[in-house]
Amino acid sequence: MGVFDAVVEFERGVLERDEALKPVWERFAAAGEARVREVSRDAAFPSWPGTTSASALKAALVEAEVFAVLAEYAREAGPLVRAGDAERWEALVREAQRRSGEGYLGELHESVVGAASLRERFGWAPARRTQRGGIPCDCGYATEGTRPSRLCDECEDALLRRWVAEERRILRGMPGYAQEIAAVIADTEAKQRRILEKGSDEYSETFGQRKAGGRRLGRLHRAHRKELDAQDLRRWTRLGEMVEHSSTTSIRTTAAKTRGRGLGAGGITELGILADRESIRALTKKAENGTARRAAR
Repeated sequence: MGVFDAVVEFERGVLERDEALKPVWERFAAAGEARVREVSRDAAFPSWPGTTSASALKAALVEAEVFAVLAEYAREAGPLVRAGDAERWEALVREAQRRSGEGYLGELHESVVGAASLRERFGWAPARRTQRGGIPCDCGYATEGTRPSRLCDECEDALLRRWVAEERRILRGMPGYAQEIAAVIADTEAKQRRILEKGSDEYSETFGQRKAGGRRLGRLHRAHRKELDAQDLRRWTRLGEMVEHSSTTSIRTTAAKTRGRGLGAGGITELGILADRESIRALTKKAENGTARRAAR
């Protein structure tokens, strides 16, 4: 028996007797299924250089769409849910998330009665955790929901991936804006790659390029303000704020400098990881060459 089965069973009972809530749930079930299928078919847009594999990115994009549907459902269904049902549901969700290892990274607790059944209907399930006892969280965010001074590796990776997926989800509805942002990110990545190939003062120069990319994003943000006024950016903003608590310097500093510039900041922040990887490869190659030269003497 799955750990969320008790939540789903409770929701079914509520939906069977709540004549006001049930049609809202049914409408979101049909619309959400269509949206998830569309994302699954066209996960390649918008496209820019990043750190996530194609399969993991597709999963993150589906996850972002599911969370968006659940947030919209919560806004409409929330006022219809009886107080006693809401309290019981919240307790069941907290326990299921604790037992499953989702913790606060699950986000299900941010919706309302019917959300677990919707998630099940969409065929989306949280990734399995390999460590017994749930998320191997050392910072307290996933397990307790507290905001740490620095995120652990597990939470840092999950929150950055979700931030990027959420901005890609939002940009899918603004294709022109999405293409302009993708061009900025691709150009910034190319410039920092040339710096790394040169082998100069890599961190300061690549960070400078990411900051410059952020300024370009800010100009695009101002140019597309009317389009953005129609978008719900609350989850994107919240995720970006959390990424600023990353323990990895390149992630933390880039997010802090670019988040206020608008959509695309997650993509620019990911470039910091690419720069770190390239720097490590270059250092490793340099060390190997030095070892080879010494051995040849």
